[in-house]
Amino acid sequence: MREDELNQIDEEARRRGISREELLKRAAIGGLALATSGGLAQAARGAIEAKPKRGGSFRVGVAGGSAKDIIDGQDIVTNPDQARLVAGWETLLNYDKNFKLRLNGLAEEISAEKNNAAVWTIRVRPGIEFHNGKTLTADDVIYSLRRLINPKLKLFGGAALSTLSASGMKKLDSRTVRLNLKAKDVTILDSLAQYVAGIVPVGYSPNAIGKATIKQQIGTGPYKLKSFTPGQQSVHVRNPNYWRTGQPYFDQVVVIDFPDDTARVNALLGGQIDAGVQIPPAQVSVVQGHSGTKILESPTAQWTPICMRVDAAPFNDVRVRQAMRLIADRPQIVAQGLAGHGHIGNDLYAPFDVMYDSDLPQRHQDIAQAKSLLKAAGQSNLTVDLQTTNGALGQNEGAQVFAQQAKAAGVTVNVKVLDSGTFYGSNYLKWTFSTDFWGTRNYLQQVASGSLPTSPYNETHWPDTADAKFKSLYKQAVSTVDPKKRADIEHEMQKLEYDNGGYIIWGFSNFLDGYSTKVKGLIKGDKGVIPLNGFANGFRTIWFG
Repeated sequence: MREDELNQIDEEARRRGISREELLKRAAIGGLALATSGGLAQAARGAIEAKPKRGGSFRVGVAGGSAKDIIDGQDIVTNPDQARLVAGWETLLNYDKNFKLRLNGLAEEISAEKNNAAVWTIRVRPGIEFHNGKTLTADDVIYSLRRLINPKLKLFGGAALSTLSASGMKKLDSRTVRLNLKAKDVTILDSLAQYVAGIVPVGYSPNAIGKATIKQQIGTGPYKLKSFTPGQQSVHVRNPNYWRTGQPYFDQVVVIDFPDDTARVNALLGGQIDAGVQIPPAQVSVVQGHSGTKILESPTAQWTPICMRVDAAPFNDVRVRQAMRLIADRPQIVAQGLAGHGHIGNDLYAPFDVMYDSDLPQRHQDIAQAKSLLKAAGQSNLTVDLQTTNGALGQNEGAQVFAQQAKAAGVTVNVKVLDSGTFYGSNYLKWTFSTDFWGTRNYLQQVASGSLPTSPYNETHWPDTADAKFKSLYKQAVSTVDPKKRADIEHEMQKLEYDNGGYIIWGFSNFLDGYSTKVKGLIKGDKGVIPLNGFANGFRTIWFG
């Protein structure tokens, strides 16, 4: 309900000498005619009808997964890992549905010293409890941050926190931590808001990723782990100690692996699951047209790149990389690979970032120039295998469309569709030519996660020695407080990737999530939320109506 409507209702309640709740209750059952517009009366009734209800087991089908699934409060590999993480762990601050930072997580205060982005203070909320009843303290924050940056673990959540110093963390009191960074870091809040930067208790799975026992899988999130069978499903029950009053609403959440798209859609239509993420575009009309199911579509900056290793032949020649980018007909890949449910890319990630350089010329297909570059590189009639898997919407689809387009340039692309376990197994990050998937991030966070030698998921092995300047620019950018100066540095970095990088970023997909009409509380995200609004919030904000 809008704020102006609430104000009108409050005024009406005061006039009648009753509470807002009593006024809404009477309006909802038709026993009171509001002295306001009919639309407002309808809104009042809608507010009553939309009141969250408790109970039930929410079953969500998630794309991908295998026997190599993990659960870890600070790390993921595939989508099912992601769903399990957000159910049980939380971060110090969060993004809202518009991809704006909000101090609505575990911290009640995060601030930098005046004009000094190298010193930060974090104060957690009082009385927050972990699943086992232990109170969240400054010690847990310090332990969590130290675990994130442990070089032996190479945790996803620690990739963007390279300026953190293990010895520079000081406990000021039971709820307050002072961070003395190695250098100024204006991206620290973005990094702490990443869902993989979860806060774990002291002693949590200290020397392994995803190896804690079920009893040891302790977080502050809305649901706690009850059971887990890798490659199949996990069961999460309501956290009785949860700190957000009234939430969550379900008795339990069941996260189910569905590597096969058709099986996931059929399970939704047949009522075996209550929601399914990443509905194939070709199946959207089927889900929409089925009685009892709907589609929640949200624009995102999620991308499924085609990745060329810049240090391996034939892609160690920048002319070959440039040619492959010119082969891509981006509008066609979006139209066919995503059935139009997305928007075209320009070989750069992070289009929602205010620092994104939208002035770089949009790259278009140019077969003649692609042929010329390949000939100059001695790679005419090139044949190459493209490894891919059904990890995210557009990953396989984009690969298949690109392979068809490549024929016009005399390039044979053999698309090798692998199961998730094989693709993300021992050869992951070693493939010469492959696809992958990434979620919405700001530019510098994404650089830290995938475009530096120290990044945990650097599929393209960028930058090579010829582009060592990129690393230097990154260090400058994260320490530059002045946003205008930082924008200039980031644009220079983006130009290097645009000209010489190893990604073919042909587009960004919308989230297409199918759900039963009995699921209430879903909100369309405007920019980059995790699938299903309740999924983004650890399933805590949705319920059965």
